[in-house]
Amino acid sequence: MFEVTSTLETQRRKNRPIALVVLVLTVLLLTACGGTKVYKNDKTVVYNGSVYNMSNVMQIDSKNTGKLANDESVNLKGADRKQVEAYLKESGPMYVRMAFDFDGKEMLYRASSVDSWSDYSKMKKSFDNAGKQITSLMANKKKMQLKLK
Repeated sequence: MFEVTSTLETQRRKNRPIALVVLVLTVLLLTACGGTKVYKNDKTVVYNGSVYNMSNVMQIDSKNTGKLANDESVNLKGADRKQVEAYLKESGPMYVRMAFDFDGKEMLYRASSVDSWSDYSKMKKSFDNAGKQITSLMANKKKMQLKLK
């Protein structure tokens, strides 16, 4: 009986390196499987109860326009403080409309009347922040949805 036990012990010792090699190979194979993740590009933007599918969008543009009291429309994209204040001084309150254009489909972001640079600046800051979030969504492979406020 003593010999049987020592024979089992010897066999176990001989099988340890084989078990160790099998364990290491299993761990390596499982690790390799985790790195081959495929991400779908089904991106969406949710804003004001509407869902915009961004999967096939090739170009994103922004529109920033103002309508003066005399019904003249002006492009405010790139307008600085002096230009906005000049429009406000010239015609009083101005109706400002800020929107994103996704390959021809427009998403109205903000539209309201402003009567000071401060009002316009707050709107513009919020609009620029939303643009940065949309850019971040499109650049991030893992992120699939953006909820704008």
